[in-house]
Parts: sequence; C-alpha cells; structure tokens
Amino acid sequence: MVRPFVLWLIWQNECTRQRYHIGNLLHDGDKYVFYYEQSRKRRGLFEALENGYQPHLAFRDMGRKYVSNRLFGPFERRLPDRRRPDFLEILRTYGLPRDCTDMDLLRATGGKLATDSYEFVAPIYVSGNHFDFDFYVAGWRYYEGDRVIQYLKVGDEVHFRLEPENRQDSKAVEVLTDKGCKLGYIPAFYSEFMFNLIQNNGRYMARIESIHFEAFPQRKVNISVYGEFLPSYQTQDLDMLHQISLEVI
Repeated sequence: MVRPFVLWLIWQNECTRQRYHIGNLLHDGDKYVFYYEQSRKRRGLFEALENGYQPHLAFRDMGRKYVSNRLFGPFERRLPDRRRPDFLEILRTYGLPRDCTDMDLLRATGGKLATDSYEFVAPIYVSGNHFDFDFYVAGWRYYEGDRVIQYLKVGDEVHFRLEPENRQDSKAVEVLTDKGCKLGYIPAFYSEFMFNLIQNNGRYMARIESIHFEAFPQRKVNISVYGEFLPSYQTQDLDMLHQISLEVI
C-alpha cells in the first residue's frame, strides 16, 4: 500500500500559546482530503474546542470529510507564490528542489500566516511496531539553543529526557544535545507518544535533520526521530496513528 502524504493541521491558542492537533490534510497524488481530528487524543480537536477553538470558516462542518482535485484554496494561499522573483531562493532556504509539490512546500514552511494561528506539521507515521516523525524544537528562545547553535551540525544525535514534574505539561519531553545542553522541548502534540514510548522502554534514534540559522526561533532546528516499540506497547492514540499513516484516500 502506498503511503499517502499526510500533514497535521495545528492550531495555537494565542493567549496560552498551547498548540493542538485539530485536523489532517492528505494527498495521494490525485485527490486532497481534509477532515477534523475526531479522536479523543491529548492536545487534539476536542481539547482545543474547550480552550477557545472555532472551526475554520472554510471548513465549518467538523464531521465532514472534504475532498478536492486540487489543494484547497485556504491552504494554497499559505504557500509562497511560485511567480515571485525570489522563489528559487525560498526553495534553497528550505532545501527543496524546483519540482517540489505544494505538500512539500506546506510541510517545509508550515504554511504559517501572520493573520492567524494555524500551522502544518509532519505526522507520526506508524507501521507495525516502527515509527518515524520529525519536528521543530519548541521553546527554542527560552533555553540554550542560540548559545550553542553554531556548534550544532546536521546529523548530530540528540537525546530526550522526561519532565513529569512540569507544571504546565506532565507529559513534557526535553530535547538535549549530546553534551547535555537543553535546546527546548518536543511539541506537545507529539510528546505524549514519546513520553509513553520512553517509559515503556521503546527504542529510538533522534538526530538533527536541518538547521536554519536565520529562521524564526520556532523553526531553527528540525529533529528527525525513528524507532520501535515493544509488541506490548499500547497508547490511546496508537490505533489512530495507524489509521492516518495507512489510510487509503
């Protein structure tokens, strides 16, 4: 089965700065599909609704699966215009080829606008007892990242440390360099998965995938993670992750 290209749609509460996985955008090379995240996962749609989220004006029906032959207009407008004189420079900045797709662009740029609090991120893919995902380090500006970024290299291994005593997030997971410098955190919509995996002795490898020295703090360092969990490992979200990674559009 061919794995569809999937992105999670994230919404951030501007007051609390907390982010929630509220929807999914899929592309199989033919059709685009968008639907709201219906699982009762932590930092998901239902928790977002309890914390002030209102459905996107273009996608008001939270129970509907939206289908289109082209990228939905509200998402397409989040991409840099391919007619811009500096478009090739933008591609080089994100390490993208000239023939990159709109989904490639959304994934690399996040599709962020200054006028709202939405962002696209890569999902956690699960196949069998293996998984992989990547993320930008959260909370970068508050820790040691800028002090050590000049010493970081693509391919460097990083480590995760659980922080159950964190008052704001009992499932918080710190991101540390191999020398113990704290770069920040795994974003909360991923952290419960990793928190539970580490507690259950799952194996993982995490490395620096890319470094963007001039980027906004929240997009300076991208970490790729892959690994496996024991057959007995279970989380509330595991079935949902399988469905997203293997769903046929």
